[in-house]
Amino acid sequence: MKMKAMLIAATMTFTAVPMLAQADAATKKDETAQYISDSATTAKVKAALLAEKGLKSTDISVETENGVVQLSGFVISSAQIDQAVDVTKHVNGVKDVKNDLRLKTATE
Repeated sequence: MKMKAMLIAATMTFTAVPMLAQADAATKKDETAQYISDSATTAKVKAALLAEKGLKSTDISVETENGVVQLSGFVISSAQIDQAVDVTKHVNGVKDVKNDLRLKTATE
C-alpha cells in the first residue's frame, strides 16, 4: 500500500511539472506582449508630442508601464504642460497619464 501511494504521488508530481512550465511560459508571453504594447505606446506618444507645434518635446521623457504613461522633464510654461498631457491622453493605448513635468527655470 505504501508503494502504491508513493507511485501515485510521483505520478502526480510528474504530471504537475509540465502544467507549471506551461503556466510560466504563458506568464512570460503575457509579460512580453505587455512590454511590446508599452513600447509601441511610448513611441506613439513621442511621435504625437513631436508633431505638436510650439512644444519642445525633446526635453520631455516618456515611459509607459501597463498603459500608464509617465511624462517627465522640463518645459517653459504651464500651457506646455497642459498641452503635453492633453496630447498624451488622446494617444491610442494610453490608459492614464502621470504628469511629472516641471517648469524650466532660468538656471536649467
